[in-house]
Amino acid sequence: MMTSIKTIGLLTALAMGLASPLFSQVPDLTKDTQSVDRKLTYNLGATGLRGWIYTKAANNLDAAQGRYTLASRQILVTHVGAASPADGVMSVDDVILGVDGKPFGDDARKSIALAIQEVEAEARGGVLKLMVWRAGQVRNLELKLAVMGTYSDTAPWNCEKSKRILDGAVKVLEKETMAPNWAGSIQGLALLATGKPEYLPKLRDFAHGLAKENPDPDKKPAGPVWGDAWNMGYRLLFLCEYYIVTRDQEVLPSIKRSALLLARGQSMYGTFGHGFAALTRDGQFNGSVPPYGPVNMAGLPANLAIVLARKCGVKHPEIDQAIARAAGFFGYFSDKGAIPYGEHEPWPYHENNGKNSITAVMFAAIGNKPKETEFFARMATAGFANREYGHTGQGFSYLWSALGAAVGGPEAAAAFFQKSSWHLDLVRRSDGSFTYDGGEQYGAGQTDDNTYYGKSSYYGLSPAATYVLTYALPLRKLGITGRDADSSGWLDKAQAAATVAAGRFDLDRRGLSPAELVAAFGNWSPIVRGWAAQELASRPESKAMVADLIKLADSGDPHQIQGACEALGLIKTPEALPVLVKQLSHPDRWVRYKAAEAVRKMGGTAKPAIENILKALVATAEPLWPICWEDPVQIAHGQLAAAVFSGPLREELKKVDPKLRNEAIRAVSTNPDGMARATLEHCFQNQLTEEDVIALAPVILAAVESPSPADTMFNNVIRMAGLKALTKYHFEEGIAAAVGLAKTQGGHGSENRTGEIMKMIIAYGSAAKPQIPALKEVIDSFNADVAQGTYPGGELNNRRVGAVEEAIKAIEAATDHPPLRSVTSASRKTNPNK
Repeated sequence: MMTSIKTIGLLTALAMGLASPLFSQVPDLTKDTQSVDRKLTYNLGATGLRGWIYTKAANNLDAAQGRYTLASRQILVTHVGAASPADGVMSVDDVILGVDGKPFGDDARKSIALAIQEVEAEARGGVLKLMVWRAGQVRNLELKLAVMGTYSDTAPWNCEKSKRILDGAVKVLEKETMAPNWAGSIQGLALLATGKPEYLPKLRDFAHGLAKENPDPDKKPAGPVWGDAWNMGYRLLFLCEYYIVTRDQEVLPSIKRSALLLARGQSMYGTFGHGFAALTRDGQFNGSVPPYGPVNMAGLPANLAIVLARKCGVKHPEIDQAIARAAGFFGYFSDKGAIPYGEHEPWPYHENNGKNSITAVMFAAIGNKPKETEFFARMATAGFANREYGHTGQGFSYLWSALGAAVGGPEAAAAFFQKSSWHLDLVRRSDGSFTYDGGEQYGAGQTDDNTYYGKSSYYGLSPAATYVLTYALPLRKLGITGRDADSSGWLDKAQAAATVAAGRFDLDRRGLSPAELVAAFGNWSPIVRGWAAQELASRPESKAMVADLIKLADSGDPHQIQGACEALGLIKTPEALPVLVKQLSHPDRWVRYKAAEAVRKMGGTAKPAIENILKALVATAEPLWPICWEDPVQIAHGQLAAAVFSGPLREELKKVDPKLRNEAIRAVSTNPDGMARATLEHCFQNQLTEEDVIALAPVILAAVESPSPADTMFNNVIRMAGLKALTKYHFEEGIAAAVGLAKTQGGHGSENRTGEIMKMIIAYGSAAKPQIPALKEVIDSFNADVAQGTYPGGELNNRRVGAVEEAIKAIEAATDHPPLRSVTSASRKTNPNK
C-alpha cells in the first residue's frame, strides 16, 4: 500500500510540530540527509535495524532527563542486519515515518520502542507494521519479530518475558571471553548471577587465574601515583561473590591481601582516584588522592569490594576503618543529591551514571545504615530518566541502575523497570544480544563497523553481562543482586509510586499551584525540593510570596528552610538578605549550603550584607582535622567562599575592614577543598596590594606549600596564584616554594604551568642559584614520570624539561637580583607579639 508524498508530507509536518522552536532544526529525512552523521545511530530493538534519529536536547535538564530525541518524528535506516527480521524487507536509506499506518506523533525513538514492545506480545504475534518512505514513495511494510510476551506488572520478578530475555542474553554471554581485568570480572559476576552450575568450572578457572595476582599490602609505593582502583576493585568484587557462592578456599588469600591493599590505597576521605591515594607526609597510607583527583565511579566498586571482603570473613582494623570512611563520605550525600564525580558538591539530579545505585548496593551490604540505604535506593529508582546521561558515556548507569533500584525491594524495582523497559527493549537485538548505545554525556551510539551492530562494549564492558545482571535480579544469587537482602527497609507500593513520581517532577511541577510547590519543599527528594523552588521563583506570583517565603526560611524544618532559601536566592529580593545571612550559621550544614548558594545566586543584590557574610564565612570555618563527617570536605563553607570571592561580591571586598577580609581569606585558604581554595585566585592575583601581601604573606606561603587534602584536581589554582603574589613582591621564600610546586607538576596542563613557574624563579635572578641542584632534581623527576608511565613522553615532557633547563641557564648567567623580603619579617611586622 502506498500513500502520496503530498499527504504524508502534511501529516509529518503536523506531527513534527515544525512551528515550535524546539523543532526548527529537525531535518525532513525524506529530503535532507546531508547533516546526518551515520556513525551516530541507535539500535531499533529486535528488528535488526539501526537508525539515525535527530538528537538535540533543548537544555541541560532535558538532556539529563533523557529527552534528547524529543523532537524526532522520523528515523533514517543506516544498517540492516543479515538474517534479522528486517533482512530482505528494509533497505539502507529507508525513512521510518510511523507505525500501524500512522506517522509518529511523539519522540520517534521511544515510539518505535513502545511499538516493538506491543507487537512482541502474544496477541500481536510479533508483526510490526512500519510506515516507510523509500525513493519518493511511502510504503507500509511488515517485520516478523519473535513473540516474547508482555512484561508483568512485577517484572523482572514473576515475568515470563523477562525469563526469555535472560535466557537469550546468557547464551550470548557464555560465548564471550573473560579477560583478567575489570570488564572480565563483570562478565564473571553476570555468569555467577545466573546460578547455573554448568558455568562453575569456567568460573573456577577464571577465579583461580585472578587469585594468582596476590599483591603485597605491606609494600609502600615509591611515588604518589600507584595502584589501579578499576581493575583491583572489580577483581576483588568478583572474587568475593565467587567465594561466598562456592567457599573455594584457594581464592581466600588473594581476597584478604587485596582487600587490605585497597583499604590502604583508599584516601583519608574514603575515596579513590583512577589509582590509589598517595602516602601522607609522614609516610603513612590513606593520604590524599593525587591530581587528577578522586573518581567515584572507580572508587565506589572498590569500596563495595572491601565491604564484601568483610562478609567473606576478612577481619582487620584497617578494613573496618576503610568501610567507616566510605560510609562517612558517601553517607554525607544522603538527603542532599546524587553522588558527584569526585569530592564535589552533590549532582543535582536523581542519578549520575549509576553512582547512586552502587552506593545503594554498598550501604545495603554494610548493613545497619537504613537511612542511607533507603535514600540511595529511592534516588536510583527515581533516576529512571537519567539512565542515558553520564560522563564519557552511560555504560555504568546501564550496569548498576536496576541493581540500585532493587535495593529498595521488588516494588521499587518493578516501578523502575516499568519506566525503563522501553529502553531495555530498544537495545536488545533479534539474536538475544544487547548493544551499547551512548555517546559523551548523552546521545546516540557509535557503530563499530558497517554492520547493524553498534558498539559491542563500553570500554570493554559487555552489554550482555550488563543486562544479564539486570534480568537475573529475581534469582538473588549474589550480594549485588539481592542475596540475603534485608526486607525491613523495602518500599511498599505507594512509596515506590511516590519515588517514581519524583523522577518526573520536573515536568509535573508546571501544573502545580504555588501552594503545592511550597508543599513540595517537604518531599523526600532533594531534587524535587530544588525543582519546586526553581519553578516557584519563575512564576510571576513569586514576588507576592516573598514575605511568606522569608517566614518559611526562618522556620524549624530543615527541608522547608532549604527550599525557601533556594527560592529566595532565585527571586533575588533584598528583603530576604537578613534571613539568608542568619541561616549561613544554621546548625544544619545543608541549610548553610542552601543559604550560601542563595547568596551567591543573588549576586550584587547581596552587597549590603557583605560584612555579615564575611563574618559568617569566618565563623563557620572548621579545622582540617579531625574530619567532620557531617561535611567532610566542608562543601557548605566552600559554597559561601564562592559567593564571596568568585562573583560580584568580590568587588565589595575593597570597602570592608581589611582585618575582616584577611580573616576570611585565611579561613578559605585552609578549607580542605581545592575548589573552595581556588575561589581566592582572583583575589590573590588582582585585588591584593603590596601592603595586603605583606600582611598575608604567611597565609599565602602556606597556601602555596600545603596542597589541599581534598578535591586535588583544583590544587594548582590557589598555589599558582599565591606564588605569583609572593614573587611579584620578591619574598625570598617564594624561590623554594616555586621549586617545590614545580616538583608536583605531573598532571594535566603541567607542561604549561611548569613554564610559568620557571619564569617566576628566573625573576629572582642570582638569588635563585642555591636552588639549581633542586631544579636538576625536578628534571630527573619529570623523566622518571615518563619512565614509570605516569606522564606521556614526547613533546609534552620536552616542554616541561626544556622550561627547567632554560631556567637553570638563565639563573646561572644572572649577576644580581632584586631586593628580597622575608615572610618571617613581614609576619613580625604585622604581628608584633609573634
